Amino acid sequence: MTLLESVILEVLETEKPETVEQLVHLVQNQVDANLDEIKAEIKKLHKKGMVSLEEPVVPNQNFVQFLSAKNNYWFWIILATSILSFVSIVFIPENQGLLSYIRYVFAFVLVAFLPGYCLTKSLFPKSTTLDPIEMIVFSIGLSFAITTLMGLFLSFSSIGLTLSTTLPTLAAVVLVLAVLALVRTYKKQ
Repeated sequence: MTLLESVILEVLETEKPETVEQLVHLVQNQVDANLDEIKAEIKKLHKKGMVSLEEPVVPNQNFVQFLSAKNNYWFWIILATSILSFVSIVFIPENQGLLSYIRYVFAFVLVAFLPGYCLTKSLFPKSTTLDPIEMIVFSIGLSFAITTLMGLFLSFSSIGLTLSTTLPTLAAVVLVLAVLALVRTYKKQ
């Protein structure tokens, strides 16, 4: 470990700066290094996983500003993927050759990932609570549980378990869970 690395880690531990600029200023006071060297070393430490850099949360955002924030693009990706899944399942026939594989991929994502991801996001609204591997594992497991329970409910209901009942129900579940996750994330900021 270089002297600059150890000084950066020591400053992070003792001073707890809130921004990168504060960190750079505090490190410059202790070490004779230029701005570019310090920033390059901070980036190296970030790539190694020794330093966590996060975008600052702007306090008192209204909900529209919150929706357009960079760290909330997941909501728009979920909506777009749900719509593409719905459209591909409804409009691409099963025996359409190469296009049918698009249908299968989107259907798999809709069934095996999206419901669990939205539920996991609503249960753990802070992005720092789970690491990405835990998020994926929870998402897949909960998706299969949600889809199974939904199928069980539909099969015992009067409307029955068919593609025309399952697809809108699953899309509605994903939409409700995504909105719930978004609202919980907004309240936790």
